[in-house]
Amino acid sequence: MARTCPQCGSQKLRSARVHAHDGIRRMLLFTPLRCRECHHRFWVFDPLKPLLLVLVAGALVVATVWFAQPGSIATLPPPAPVRDPHALASSGDANAQLALGIRYQEGDGVIKNDTEAAKWFARAAKSGLAEAQYRYGLALLEGRGVVQDYKAAFAWIKKTAERGYAPAQLSLGELYRFGTGTEIDKARAYLWFNLAAAQGVEAAAKARDSVVVQLKPEQVAAMQEEARRMSPAGLMHATQPDAP
Repeated sequence: MARTCPQCGSQKLRSARVHAHDGIRRMLLFTPLRCRECHHRFWVFDPLKPLLLVLVAGALVVATVWFAQPGSIATLPPPAPVRDPHALASSGDANAQLALGIRYQEGDGVIKNDTEAAKWFARAAKSGLAEAQYRYGLALLEGRGVVQDYKAAFAWIKKTAERGYAPAQLSLGELYRFGTGTEIDKARAYLWFNLAAAQGVEAAAKARDSVVVQLKPEQVAAMQEEARRMSPAGLMHATQPDAP
C-alpha cells in the first residue's frame, strides 16, 4: 500500500531529516517523511528497524558471552618500555652516549649545549667508540664545552686516526701540517692526508697534493711505504668500540 500524507493525502513524499528533539523511540522504530506538496513532516513505522535492533542485541549478547570465557582472548605481551636516552646513556651504552652528545651539539630535540655534548662525547670516547673519540678531540681542539687543550686534542684525534677513521686522519694531517698540539711535520701530514684520501675524502686529496710539493722525494717514498703498511688497519670498522 502506497504511503500518503496524513494532512493532504498526497503520495509525493520524500525522506525527512532526523532532529535531536525527535526522541529515541521514534528514531529507533520510525522513519521521518515529508510531503512534497504541503511540506508536512510525519513519521511512519519501519518494520526493518526493530528487526535490526534484535540482531544487534543478539550479537552483543553472543560477543559478551564469548569474551567472558577463559582463554577466549589471546594474551598480548606488554609493549616494550620506551627507554629514556639519558637513562640509556647513563647506563654506560657508548652508542647512546655518542647519540646524546650529537643531539646536544646540534640542538636536536634538546637545547643546544656544548658542555653537555662534550661530556657525553668524553664518556663514549673512554668506552672506545671511535667517532666519539674524534668528536671529543674536536671539542678539545676548538674549546667547545671544555677548556681548549691542543695536546689532549691531538692525542684523541691521533688515537682515532690510527683506527682508520677517515675524518680523524684528515684532521690529524692538519695538526701535523700546522704544528697544533705537536711539532710541525709536513711528511707525517702527507702520510695522514694520503690515508684519508684513499678512503675517498676529497679534501684530504687536495691537502695531500698541496703538501707533497714541499717534501723531498725520499720523504714521499718513506711516507708512501708507511701508508701501505697502515692501509689494512685503515679498513677496520672504526665505528665499533675498542676490543677489551
